[in-house]
Amino acid sequence: MTSKSPAVHWPLLAGVLAAAAFVSMDVMVKLINPRFDTLQVAFLRFASGSVFALLLWLTRMPRLPRRAQWGSHALRSVLLLLCLVSYFHALRLLPLAQAVAMGYLAPVFVSVLAIVVLKERPSRWLWWAIALGLCGVAVSLLPQLQQQWLQPQGATSSPRQWEGLLAAAFSAVTFSGVMVLARQQARHDALWTIVLVQNLLPCLLLAVPAAWVWRPMVMSDIAPVALLGFFATVGLLSLTWAFTHLEASRVAPLEYSGFVWAALLGYLVFGEVPTLYTLASAALIIGGCLLLLRR
Repeated sequence: MTSKSPAVHWPLLAGVLAAAAFVSMDVMVKLINPRFDTLQVAFLRFASGSVFALLLWLTRMPRLPRRAQWGSHALRSVLLLLCLVSYFHALRLLPLAQAVAMGYLAPVFVSVLAIVVLKERPSRWLWWAIALGLCGVAVSLLPQLQQQWLQPQGATSSPRQWEGLLAAAFSAVTFSGVMVLARQQARHDALWTIVLVQNLLPCLLLAVPAAWVWRPMVMSDIAPVALLGFFATVGLLSLTWAFTHLEASRVAPLEYSGFVWAALLGYLVFGEVPTLYTLASAALIIGGCLLLLRR
């Protein structure tokens, strides 16, 4: 019995690492977002990620997907592209912590899809973890919602605010499809192959649209773009590995832990001071993640 515990904990730790890496990627996106169109930012993310993914793939050179699996990879690439383009747009319109909080609707959709598509049977602890995580998300959004409801004079900024919220929610829906497909693909393809394909295909799909809105880059853009691809690859690699070793419905709520990183990095990089609502939200989210350690 005791020998099984570490095997379960490693995928959980990989899920936490993925959440931290994706929030770090979000910081890079917010740093370059003011200078570039969302489509160009998304292309730079996949292009930079493709370099790291290709280097990792060449170290082992596993086989590429069989013909029957390319349809699944194509669908996942399209969903991932839609997910990131809409999420990067939300990052342009919302504070970092709020955009990340809205993205945490994804574990709910992942858990539901895992039950329907993957036939998983989650325990009662999963539902408590999701409930606490959603409560944390609601608490983080409460101040902004109160401002919208109680201060009509601030309605001039409302359309952009709600556009960002809707974009983040749509990103969460498409991300759930990405993760459930990752669980399916892991039964047929190597981890390195999955990460490579899920960088290259969206990069190719975005090449022409990004060319229409392309703005020249300068030397100071190289570091954040390189880090953008690095953090994205680490996040995708860690999360895909976690999904290949543990139930999708159990790994998904670990994304909630990223909100703590979002609050910390939002303060350190962008001067977004955490409020009592933020701290209460983080406490609920961490509590939900800890429940996943229970059998």
